Amino acid sequence: MTRLMVTALSEDALAAPKNSKPNYVIVSVTDADGAPVSGLTASDFTVKTVVAPGGGIVTNLIAAAETDFPGVYLIEIVPDKKKTWKKGVYIFAVGVHHEFSRGQTIVSVDMD
Repeated sequence: MTRLMVTALSEDALAAPKNSKPNYVIVSVTDADGAPVSGLTASDFTVKTVVAPGGGIVTNLIAAAETDFPGVYLIEIVPDKKKTWKKGVYIFAVGVHHEFSRGQTIVSVDMD
């Protein structure tokens, strides 16, 4: 198994308290030598809510696409079913798994 280096940032550009619009997670994936890992799809990513305001919320990954910059991906997550975002800080665990390579990180966003 090979280690992937994963870093992430999250931005609530569309997502806001009381709506269910996508929250963006930007993920950079490189191999152990620092080379960008291209060609990943949504099935190569896992995003789980670790901490959420008001006791928790399940999120669903609805899209993942590589940007124009190699190895950098835009991931969109939304609240589960008929739920909405709540005001406060969310912490997500982001996992990347591709063939025999794995990596993970955590990322937070202040939903305001």
